Amino acid sequence: MTKKAILTLALSLFVLGGYLPAEAKPGEYSQIVRHLKSKYQAKKVKIPFMFLARFAVGIVRPAGVKSFSVTLFKDLKFSYDRLDAEMQSAMRDSFGPEWSPALRVRNREGQQVYMYMREDGSNVRVAVVTIDKAQAAIIRATFSPDRLADFINDPKVLGISLNDNDDTDVDKDDDKKPDEAAPAKPDGTN
Repeated sequence: MTKKAILTLALSLFVLGGYLPAEAKPGEYSQIVRHLKSKYQAKKVKIPFMFLARFAVGIVRPAGVKSFSVTLFKDLKFSYDRLDAEMQSAMRDSFGPEWSPALRVRNREGQQVYMYMREDGSNVRVAVVTIDKAQAAIIRATFSPDRLADFINDPKVLGISLNDNDDTDVDKDDDKKPDEAAPAKPDGTN
C-alpha cells in the first residue's frame, strides 16, 4: 500500500469512529464520571485499544450490541457510611425520568452496583456503575433485545457458531432412532 492509501484508510477509520451511535445522552454519563472524579478524587484508568473495540462493536454488532463504553477509576476516597446515599442521589440527578433504576446492590464488604435502563425505540440503553473498595467502573451500552435473544438461542459471531455442541460421530448415533443407528443383519439381529 502506498502512503496515500494508508493515510486515507486511517483518516476514514478516525472519521467513522466519531459517528458510531451514542449510548446515552452525553450529559448523563459525563455527570457520573465528573461526580466520581470530583467527589471521590478518582483517577481515570486508561484502557488500551478501547477505541478499536468500540469501533469493531459498532461495525459487527455482536449479540445485538450496537455500542458501548467502559470507564475505569482507581484510588477513590470516600466514606462507606455516606457512599450509598451520595451515589443514589448522583444517579437520580444525572439520569432523567425516562431512565428506570433496574438494580441496586450493596454488600457487607462495601461493594455497590447501580444499574439504570431505558427504552430507545427498538433498542435498550443500559448504564451500570460498580464500586469496589477504591475502584469503580462505569459501563454503558445500547443493544437490540431481539438480536440479543436471537444470539442467546443461536450464538454466532460473524457466522461462526459459539455453541458447545460437539458434532462427533458418537453424538450423531445417539440422536438416531434405534433402527437407524446400524443396519440390520440378514438374520434379523443387530
